[in-house]
Amino acid sequence: LTRKRLGEILLSEGLVSEEQIAEALRQQQRTGELLGEVLVKLWYVTASDIARTIATQFGMPYIDCARYYLTKEVVELFPFEILLKHQFVPLDRIGNILIIALSGLMNEQVLSEIERSTGCELQVYVSTWDQVQKALSNLQTVGAK
Repeated sequence: LTRKRLGEILLSEGLVSEEQIAEALRQQQRTGELLGEVLVKLWYVTASDIARTIATQFGMPYIDCARYYLTKEVVELFPFEILLKHQFVPLDRIGNILIIALSGLMNEQVLSEIERSTGCELQVYVSTWDQVQKALSNLQTVGAK
């Protein structure tokens, strides 16, 4: 894992200026929101920029899960409410490897619970909340849980 913070990575990638980071940090102190959320609300970056930066920050791959075909078999591993609550979508299962996409970062306990309940080792991808919502919306239209 990298020791760089989200703002530092965004700066080094040329996605934001120091002034934009400073403004976002001031707003973050007032609102308590995550820095990435503030930057998106201020229109300095996109949600996709934040997801890609989080992927870089934590050495995880990025995927647009809304463009991924989801099989009913994989989706039925979880109640729909759990997917919404934890903001993730299962993408595929290959043997005992379960591939999931999540928005932002997920609590380590939740990841461990997913592994325990499915008996699978997780391969985690980062996506945006909008992309996860779109993928879940597509699931509802095909009658998944």
